[in-house]
Amino acid sequence: MWTRVVGTLRWILPLALLLVGTAAGAATEIVYPTFMWGETWNAKFLNELKDSVEKKNPAIKVNGINVPIAAFWDKQYADVTAGASPDIATLFDPDIRQYIAAGLLEPLDPWLDKAGYKLKDFLPSASLAVEKGQIYGVLMQVNPRALFYNDRLLREAKIPPPTDLNSFYAALKALRDPAKQQFGFATFSRPGAANLMYIEIMPLVAGFGGGFFKNGKPSVTSPETLAALEFYKKIYEEELIPRGLDTATYRQMFIQEKVAMYASGPFMAGGVAQGNPGFYKNLKAMELPFPGRRSFTLANFMAIPKRAPNKEAAAQFIMTMLEDPMQKRVVEVIKALPARPGMVDQRFLQDNSWFVAFEKAGLTGKSYAPEGVEGFAPEILKIIAQHVENMLFKGVDAKRVANELQAELETFVASKRK
Repeated sequence: MWTRVVGTLRWILPLALLLVGTAAGAATEIVYPTFMWGETWNAKFLNELKDSVEKKNPAIKVNGINVPIAAFWDKQYADVTAGASPDIATLFDPDIRQYIAAGLLEPLDPWLDKAGYKLKDFLPSASLAVEKGQIYGVLMQVNPRALFYNDRLLREAKIPPPTDLNSFYAALKALRDPAKQQFGFATFSRPGAANLMYIEIMPLVAGFGGGFFKNGKPSVTSPETLAALEFYKKIYEEELIPRGLDTATYRQMFIQEKVAMYASGPFMAGGVAQGNPGFYKNLKAMELPFPGRRSFTLANFMAIPKRAPNKEAAAQFIMTMLEDPMQKRVVEVIKALPARPGMVDQRFLQDNSWFVAFEKAGLTGKSYAPEGVEGFAPEILKIIAQHVENMLFKGVDAKRVANELQAELETFVASKRK
């Protein structure tokens, strides 16, 4: 089982002892390791959900363990496939397809049926968790991408919110202030963490109208994708984004008003509200100002691994999350779209006008998973990350990177379809 021992994860109780404890009347412990326990906005919601579950079910205790996001994805997959499984897994769009294809997840239909939920009761992204009529995961939150901006910083610099690529680039240059360690924009700029890198750069790639795959075929060399990569390399080399920082650090820079614009999901507003309430009143959002006028959505699922030791208790945790009070708290605390539609009220929109951009993006954005090859996403993301890192950190030309990445992805897909 996963547990925290002076900040280090390790297995300390054999399953035999766990079974003995349960037989003796000890509380059932849900082991739930995820990076979200370390994110202020998500942790606040998860702790409320934990309290609600434990209050309703005194025989259940929730062991929430914070795992650093950079190490999380590989660690979770390794433990689930090795049988050393947590009770609840955190899965994004492509991950859930991989886990389903590998037979690693428990169908949730018995518990969903008992609670009265059908697929039609959830946002469209829920369909990613369905295979042969069975539901293998439930949406925790859906995060479309739009451009957050600090209205105060833009007003002080006498810069209007950018409406196209030229005005966006001009704003990046005008807002860059080395003396204040201030940047106009931030995105991924440090080697490692392929999954996270892919998530962070997709607002640029999708915003330009591009993608690494289209209809199951690599599309790296398309004019739109190549233009996005060239622009990404340009702002990195001109030091218009923070360099060498992990995602948690530059997100904190945005919260502390050292970064004026950040393309992210609505959950970031929760981080601003918790970390810098004074900034929150100046927080605005707009559609991505890139040539393709497109966005994407990132769905965060809760699922129960096939070898989870406490499936019934884990299911109670997930079913509680789907109830009206907790669904509304996803909106109010995390500032994201919840699993079920109709949970965002007009009063919330009046007090949080920035959310409108994300509702709009949620209607038009596609899943960020590689289109048509979602089940191979973890392997594909590592291939993409290697080439993007060559472009940023080894000085390889963007066009050469696109050609080499296109060729490797074509070979990879062909090998999987033999």
